[in-house]
Amino acid sequence: MNSHTTTNLDDRIRGTLQSVIILEFLRNSFHFPLSNILLELVIEGPQHYFSSIDFFASLVAPAIQAVYMGRLAHRNEPQPLIGNLIGPLIYTAIDYAGSPDNYFLMPYHYAYWGFAFAIGIIQHLRLIYGERMQFPLILAENMVRSSILATMYWIIERITEPKYQDTMLFFQNKSHIFILLALLFLSIVVGLDDARTQRFLIILRDTAHQLGTYSRWLLGTDMLSLAFTSPASLSLSRRDRSILFMDIRGFTLWSEQQSPEKVVSMLNAYYEMAESTLAGSGVIQFKYTADEIMAFFAEPAEAVRAALRLNENCALLLHEYGLSAGTGVHCGPVVEGLLGSSDLKRYDILGDTVNTAKRISSAAQGAELLLSDDTYAATTPETVMLEKREVSVKGKSRPLVVYSVAAAALTKLQGAPA
Repeated sequence: MNSHTTTNLDDRIRGTLQSVIILEFLRNSFHFPLSNILLELVIEGPQHYFSSIDFFASLVAPAIQAVYMGRLAHRNEPQPLIGNLIGPLIYTAIDYAGSPDNYFLMPYHYAYWGFAFAIGIIQHLRLIYGERMQFPLILAENMVRSSILATMYWIIERITEPKYQDTMLFFQNKSHIFILLALLFLSIVVGLDDARTQRFLIILRDTAHQLGTYSRWLLGTDMLSLAFTSPASLSLSRRDRSILFMDIRGFTLWSEQQSPEKVVSMLNAYYEMAESTLAGSGVIQFKYTADEIMAFFAEPAEAVRAALRLNENCALLLHEYGLSAGTGVHCGPVVEGLLGSSDLKRYDILGDTVNTAKRISSAAQGAELLLSDDTYAATTPETVMLEKREVSVKGKSRPLVVYSVAAAALTKLQGAPA
């Protein structure tokens, strides 16, 4: 499986690392610093504030926090409790270094730590309890976030109006009560909508992940990635491909004498062996049909290297069941792309090259690998020939020249890139 294409598909479902970091910055890390910027901007004025260390700290601290939390979230390893404290820690270090005498006199510096800790705890609880407590915890988190504005409003009133140093006097002002209640109810409305949106996103991502799994089974990872990034590349076109076929000798007779469960168990082991062997081999796509495996490659050398490994691993597996498989490889032009009706399509290849590869595979004896004349000519330096012979196959007016290739050739290929 190609990890790069897998990453592309995952990025479509959960977002790229960059998008996750940006979203973390906007939805979480920058909330308090933005309120702090607005507060200090009003108090100090733009000319003084934009050139101060406070403004620099209010931008750098949440940015670093967003990068840290975004990276962990993208790897599905979130640490919200620790992550939410990174911003206030960096802000404190920068701002305190710039003005150590005044830092502890500012109440919003303490507020930054308090809100970061509260939000971190709520997000940590969301990870622990999952969907069971998502609704109340999302609502609580939004109420805490709305309290940031309420707190900053209270702080600026205390600074600009000395009489409001008396907290009771502050709450006796009806306009203050109105604003605080408006923020409270607004946070409830936003929280309810956020909880609904988060639940919808969870369902959407779970559905997309499941559909992605089913699609990989049908198309393969590389083809599925192309279906998203370059749909036109899946259209029918003529290409040169190297085709590998393998099927088990005497499978029908053997399966008649076994229980259905044993047949299924053997086939699953056979498929799993083939998938692990072909992974990273340059295979474009492979598929199973009962005891038959078909795979196709862009280059003959890739197909031969994969066939040698597959032949060897298959011989070891099937020996336990008293079975063996024959393998054939042929290269040539095919028609490749999406085939089917408007409602149902599958990615496949057609042409005489495919039929010939299958016939060569059928002519191979148990544990034998046969290469067509064209394939052998293209890979002569990498193979060890045991025998050259002619085989008569169905659908061909003349016998085919084939080459039986030794498994010993695998030792010559171990240093070659797969």
